[in-house]
Amino acid sequence: MPKSPIDKLEELIPRLVEEARQLREDNQRLQKEVAAYRADLDRSQKEGAKLQDKVQRLSELESVQKRLEKDQLKIRSTVESLLSGIEKIGLS
Repeated sequence: MPKSPIDKLEELIPRLVEEARQLREDNQRLQKEVAAYRADLDRSQKEGAKLQDKVQRLSELESVQKRLEKDQLKIRSTVESLLSGIEKIGLS
């Protein structure tokens, strides 16, 4: 005996309700995952900005170090010239 449309509908409704419940649970789970990924992204962006600041500061320090090394060489050369001049005065 073929099932009537009402009988078919009565069978389908519980299945549809269960599928809707599962979809709602999946949606909630996915929303939580998206929120977690966004938090990770924000944290990573902040860390990236901090690292970029540190790289910039390191670059500035390297430039300062190079200038100091050049200044040190000039000072050393000047001191050597002065000492040489003093030695010449002392020997004469």
